[in-house]
Amino acid sequence: MINLKKILAVFVLLAMIFGTTGAAFAESSAMTSEQYSLTDAGAYDLFTNYVDGYSLNVDHGMNVDMRYSSVGTILENTNKRIEIYKQYIGSTGKAGYINYSNKFLSNTNDHVTEYNGVQTINGHTVNIVVWHRNKLSRVANDKNYYICMDIQQGNYCYTIFMKATDPIANMGGYTYLIDHFSTFAPTKAAYMRVAQKTDLDDKNWNDETKAFYQQYFSDESDLTWGIFEPDTSAFDYTMLDYYQYYFDYQFPILLNYSEFDNTYKHPNLKQRLDTAYDHNKVLELTLQTTWKQDGNMVYDILDGQYDEFLRDYAQVVADFGHPVLFRLGNEMNGDWCPYSSYNTSRDTTMYKEFYKYVYSFFEKAGAQNVIWIWNPNCASFPNFNWNDEMMYYPGDKYVDIVGMTAYNTGTYYASTGEKWHEFKELYEGLYYDYCAKFQQPLMITEFSSASMGGDKNQWVINMFNTIKDYDRIKAAVWWDGCDWDANGNVARSYFMDETPALLDIFKKYLKSSWDKDVYA
Repeated sequence: MINLKKILAVFVLLAMIFGTTGAAFAESSAMTSEQYSLTDAGAYDLFTNYVDGYSLNVDHGMNVDMRYSSVGTILENTNKRIEIYKQYIGSTGKAGYINYSNKFLSNTNDHVTEYNGVQTINGHTVNIVVWHRNKLSRVANDKNYYICMDIQQGNYCYTIFMKATDPIANMGGYTYLIDHFSTFAPTKAAYMRVAQKTDLDDKNWNDETKAFYQQYFSDESDLTWGIFEPDTSAFDYTMLDYYQYYFDYQFPILLNYSEFDNTYKHPNLKQRLDTAYDHNKVLELTLQTTWKQDGNMVYDILDGQYDEFLRDYAQVVADFGHPVLFRLGNEMNGDWCPYSSYNTSRDTTMYKEFYKYVYSFFEKAGAQNVIWIWNPNCASFPNFNWNDEMMYYPGDKYVDIVGMTAYNTGTYYASTGEKWHEFKELYEGLYYDYCAKFQQPLMITEFSSASMGGDKNQWVINMFNTIKDYDRIKAAVWWDGCDWDANGNVARSYFMDETPALLDIFKKYLKSSWDKDVYA
């Protein structure tokens, strides 16, 4: 069977080799100009999208962004932003799509619902939700007034999402968007922008950080293994030392989680960095927001409430001086993350504003030792176009490594649809998809296999034999822990030492020198 993702990845790599990347390849208007038209229609412009097959009125003078036209379209001016998505829902999926998409409205501390109902406009049945939130002091020209309109046509739902600097009613209303809305059979192919890798010479890294990146993440680098060992978060390296002695393998990368704190500083960030360095480890330092009862922390951060914390956090990392792999808000396209747009007004720009705002503190601190990892989940939950990982991409400046995350969760929760997944099943499609989308090096930032539902020993063997073929993956971090169920029982056992046989499998494949004969 022909693997189209592999073919696409090859074409992307050839484009890199022959110099057609950069602005000319990724940003050229010639790649998208034939995908749409924008014509003067009197009081408005008529926007026609030939990729998704629709036309509608929009405000005069809007900039059109179709760099990710396989996902959606963005039109924007100073005061408004319009996002349009064509979502396959089948003949009976509209209610589920709308209800799932609008769950964020249950957070009434941050979101004020002004209208939620159904109207008939231009012969179309339109589900309409209007809401707003407070303006955020750290977001320039914040567009905090929202409307979302969903129109079903056959098996598709067309979502028109608009945000504005002022109440929608004061900005020309919304019916004009539907007054001339019509659909037709698409006539043009979609386009997907390729993310660009910044040249090493253009990075403001110190020599030690450049050397680390060159050693582990250059095109010539072999695969390196990292680990999450939970006891190390409490500065107990006993288990990690045992693993390294038993495997005769030193893990250069150590995953570590930290959270925003409501005090002015992180309680032990310096100690974490220093302890890891003393053990010859580079931290994959992961910073996340947490859930709160009275609203969403992302809004608080973008309103300046965590400035002191961020200022201190960034300065501690900068003063440390040694290389740090920094991962902010991972798996943002998963509804379990408070910083997902699923929880922040369906608005992926909130995550990008959050990401860039945190980044700015490291710039101000003069941090020359931070390698930034942007890390979506392997699949989007909900799996809707407005929640696609590319809608969260903050920009090439902010991404040094693209992270990958997919777990074999096993079948402990089989009643909810969980299944056993082999490593190849999880990663092959994801790998070739990311090869086509990103120039940056790839890294499996965390992964593992549970035990229930299959043969974990064979899973690990298959994983080692498969991952060697994915040469753009430069590091992989095994998550050595477990998930607990509501009653305190181990639901998913991800431990490396679950059985003596499993330990010996890791010992065989984790060799300090890359021995190809191991894979015979």
